Parts: sequence; structure tokens; C-alpha cells
Amino acid sequence: MNILYMVSRFPSLSESFVINEIYELEQRGHDVSVFAQERPDEEIAHDEVAEMDLTVHYAGRPSLRSFPELLSRRVLNPTILRQSAYVDDPLSHAAYLYFGKELMRAVEAEGDVDLIHAHFAFPTRIAATYVANYFDIPCTLTAHAYEIFASPNMRRLRRLLSRLDHVVVPSEYNKRYLREDLEIETDVSVVPATIDVDKFQPSDDCVSGRLLTVARLVEKKGHEYAIDAVADLLDRGYDVEYHIVGTGEREAFLRERVRERGVEEAVEFLGHVSDDRLQRELHEAELFVLPCVITANGDRDITPVALREAMATRTACVSTTISAIPEVITDGHDGRLVDPNDAVALADALADLLDDPARRRTLAGNARETVETKFDIATAVDDLEAVFDRVS
Repeated sequence: MNILYMVSRFPSLSESFVINEIYELEQRGHDVSVFAQERPDEEIAHDEVAEMDLTVHYAGRPSLRSFPELLSRRVLNPTILRQSAYVDDPLSHAAYLYFGKELMRAVEAEGDVDLIHAHFAFPTRIAATYVANYFDIPCTLTAHAYEIFASPNMRRLRRLLSRLDHVVVPSEYNKRYLREDLEIETDVSVVPATIDVDKFQPSDDCVSGRLLTVARLVEKKGHEYAIDAVADLLDRGYDVEYHIVGTGEREAFLRERVRERGVEEAVEFLGHVSDDRLQRELHEAELFVLPCVITANGDRDITPVALREAMATRTACVSTTISAIPEVITDGHDGRLVDPNDAVALADALADLLDDPARRRTLAGNARETVETKFDIATAVDDLEAVFDRVS
């Protein structure tokens, strides 16, 4: 198939699952191109991006100078007018028309697009439904977490999801939410967010007492509870060090938390790292910790990719019981889960595994088996291809 992906930015370090998905589709012979609203605002170091012969169309941000183009017959044709004839924020809808116009150019440049697939149910994705309808091709979308849980505009979200031919979600938790809370009637399929398991070789050794988190420095990742747990472990006499991979808006807050707890010597912020450095950090970690929480505005992680990457390297993981994380980790079988917002419970779980290497190795071995059988990219793309075939 000739598939055009719509995303906000491409490539994006925090959206490796999109890159993995496109890479696997290309390996299977599909012709994939990308329409990105903006260029990336970070340096990217993903080997898969360099390996792909991928066309990326960039729209750029709409400006006042771009709005007169929206008055052309091409944009304001009957097909699109019928779909866009509602107004709750005229400027936003003008932006959707702008992205629709740019997406039309991308479709025509590709020449023969069989399907448009978008990631994240942001309101701008309404543009994809306009264009798909204009060219009479299917439009599907993968809905993730932030955009559907963190205080979204419900009217626009429901309108977008109702206009799609099919919605893909990464967990049964998401599916229940769309069906029961939002009452979405569009067909929904669960395709777990996955990784290329072969890319992550099992670790044969680790640095004693090394703890690791790989995540953007945002509230829902719960870094402060890991910092507090590290302080607790040090107070109990454990010799631990904590590495944090990632950047984000809460870096200053978290560095201050480290200073307040007096654990500067034990905590290291590594920022962005290369794929090779990430592999090394995962291999050296004795335990991977990701104490996710649900924020005040409802934002939450669903099935964090970083957890599955750590599990693939046979690193024992400790996380929390929120959202769909229990669909990834079964507590006591292939990892440990504790209640969110509880640094003491987190420290207790980490201490138990530091004290019991045999138990830690058993959980880590089971974790590798879990990702191999349930979360490998090949299995997920099998399911995604079935969705694309069905709507086509």
C-alpha cells in the first residue's frame, strides 16, 4: 500500500514507536511517506530514520500571510465546506484548513495514496479527515494518551473520532475509555505500542546498585518519587546511584528536588543520549524505575515504551498500577508494580529486589519473554496491516 502518515513533528525522539512502525511497514514493502506539521526542534539520532528512503512533507506553522490561500476554490470546495461548516473557534478552524491544504499538496506530490494514517488525536488531525474525504481514501488514526485524557476539547475530540474509518489504540484501557466514557461508535482496534525486540539485546551484567529512568522530564513520569525513593534507600544504607535519561520542562524542579534531598552525589541527569548510549545504560542498570502518576489535568502514561525497552534488555522493572501499565507488567511475574505517588512503597519494592538477586533475575527473564511474545513490532504491524486492509 501507499500510506501517508500525519504527525505533529518528524522525527521525534519521544515517539520512537512511530519510527519503528514506519520502518517495519517499509521493510514489508509498503510505500510510506510522512506529512509533519512542523520540523523537529531537537537533534535526532535514530538509526532507522537514516536507513529509510523516506519522503517527509513539512507544512510549517500557519501565519496571517497563509490565510488568504484558504479562500481559493480548491480549499473551499463543497466537499470540505460540508465537513468544516461548524465554528467554535474560527482561528483554530482556519488552521485546520491550512493543514488540510498542505496535506492535499502532499497527497498530490505522492501521486497515489491508498490511506492516510495519523498518530495522536489532536484537533489538527481533522484536516486529515477533510483530505481523505476529498480524495475518497480511508483515514485511520492511533489515539494515545495526552490528547484524549489531559482535559481535551471533548466536542472536537468526538467530532474527529467520529469522522475516521477506524481508530487504533495501544491498550484495552484506552478502548474502554473511548467506548464507555466518550461513547465513540467508530470501530476501535487494540494494537499494543511495541518495540523492535531484536534491537535490545539481553543484558548479561549490570552495575551494582545502578537505578535508571528513561523518560521525558514531565509530571506524569513521576521522577520526584524515584528521587525520594533513592534518598530513602541511601538513608537505609543501600549503595545506589540513579541515572536519569531525558529532558523536559521539569528539569529545574527535579534538580532542586535532588538538592533538597541531599542526594547530588547519587543522581546524574544525562539528557538526550544516542541509541548506543541508551543500550549501555539499560545494560548497566540493575533496576529500571518508572513511577508514573496521573496528573491533575488527567494526563497519564498508558503503556510506556521505555518500560518495554528495559524489559527487552532483561532489566527488572518497577513501575505503578495506573492506566494500562498492568497490561504490560504483571506484578510479581515480570516486574513489580506499586501504588502511584508513594515513594516509600517504591523504595520498599526496589529494596526487595536489591536484596534478592535471584528474584530480580527471574523477573527480568520473564520480562524478556513477555515483550518477545506480546510486544514485538512484527506482531503489532501484523495487526495494523489487518486494520489497513479492512478499511481499504
